[in-house]
Amino acid sequence: MKISDFKGAFKKNTVTIESIDNVFDDYYVIALNKPDNMTWEAGEHGVFTLPGRKVKGQPFRIFSVSCIPEEGKVLIATHANEPISDFKQKLLTMNKGDQVKVRGPFGWFKIQDTTSPVVMIVTGIGITPSRAIIKSIEHEETRPIHLVHSSPTEHLYKETFEEISRKNRDFHPVYTTSKEETIETYTALAKVHGNDAYYFLSGKIKIIRATKKELKKLGIKGSRIINDPYIGY
Repeated sequence: MKISDFKGAFKKNTVTIESIDNVFDDYYVIALNKPDNMTWEAGEHGVFTLPGRKVKGQPFRIFSVSCIPEEGKVLIATHANEPISDFKQKLLTMNKGDQVKVRGPFGWFKIQDTTSPVVMIVTGIGITPSRAIIKSIEHEETRPIHLVHSSPTEHLYKETFEEISRKNRDFHPVYTTSKEETIETYTALAKVHGNDAYYFLSGKIKIIRATKKELKKLGIKGSRIINDPYIGY
């Protein structure tokens, strides 16, 4: 992390709901309008609050922005698993045009250079910042880009990734459904790319710690591992 990773924390914007889609099970994708002056780097997250609504418990949530500014909107996604928080209940019942406030986006989960291979190891709803990063480099054909997305059932944004892979032969998405399959897949990638690649980990803190440990056993340096534990989704 660098001090510059937090410069966006001083930015504030008010956005409005455009749509809330229950894409499958209890996964939701929320589209908000993008003010002209609002920008961010792929992989960053924002602090979201609901003005005018009394929220029991924590009055804010941290969501990664899962799109890039060029898409002309602000996309976030959440997993409304039980017990669902009062914040999420109120967010998911909002209507088109309702206001949401955003501090940021900011963060450190970002592409590090223009040449190193990229290996993304993601679990569940942690796919949100990875979608933005992959969109930001989807037209690059100068380095391998790998995505390993682990989810027990369906995989969020799979259609987007499949479309990108059809156009970019250097982008290789793999969708796993078990811990064993996930470890086997990223182990093979670590053996191929070693410390030439950057490894982006996104998911629950416990899983990130275990994955880091496995990568380091394979000889991957800590400086080549970038992580984004999700704490608000």
